[in-house]
Amino acid sequence: MKKIVFMDLDGTLCVGGTLKIKKEVKDAISKLQENKISPVISSGRSLYEITDLLTELKINSYILSNGCYVVLENEIIKNYYFKPLEVEKILTIADNLNITTGFFNQKGYAINKNTRVVKQHIHNMGISNIPINSNFHHSNQVNFMNLYIDENGEQLIKKYIEPLAEIERFAPLAIDVLPKGVSKGAGIKQFIKKMKASTIETYAFGDQNNDISMFNAVDFSISMKHGSEELKQIASYTAQTTDGVLEGLKHYKLI
Repeated sequence: MKKIVFMDLDGTLCVGGTLKIKKEVKDAISKLQENKISPVISSGRSLYEITDLLTELKINSYILSNGCYVVLENEIIKNYYFKPLEVEKILTIADNLNITTGFFNQKGYAINKNTRVVKQHIHNMGISNIPINSNFHHSNQVNFMNLYIDENGEQLIKKYIEPLAEIERFAPLAIDVLPKGVSKGAGIKQFIKKMKASTIETYAFGDQNNDISMFNAVDFSISMKHGSEELKQIASYTAQTTDGVLEGLKHYKLI
């Protein structure tokens, strides 16, 4: 292995709100592997969502749930989750402001109630059949939580949540709430530390603000053309076409 390429899924490898990947991109990932370059998925998604995709791409190293779950060659390096008291504190804050909460781990998820904001969010995301279970956290570990609020609501709740957890917005009506110190970038550092390969060249592909920490943790970073302005400002390279992954791989002569 000479180099590592960390790749976001939604809006980067995958387009249109699905987990489908173009054949040309799949072929490029295979080419990376042939060239002894390791492709690593780095996503906000959880394992239950992408198991089939990982098998299809023959990838066994990944950083999921925005850094909560870090796996190197099928070995779990880190599995961060909230302590029960932390979950209860975040729930109390959300309940006091009438904000719906979601609980997530690598096997599944649930929300504590269905509301107008949640219905709009799942419509926007193309999701259906969301499980409702306000007691999910009583019998399951919680890697991270969702709060279903717009940007104005985020500003209102931020001062209460930030002492307890990290916040990453991933959709217009939802934010991820992560254990303190957890991010894609922190996951990459754990990954590299476990490999004991600090001199290896690292690359990252992404499109949104939850990729900022990832970009700051690698040698070369590639933003998609539609990437957020904040991400583009720190990117080593910004794609000029809608085939940003292929363009970036070719630009850095990785394929």
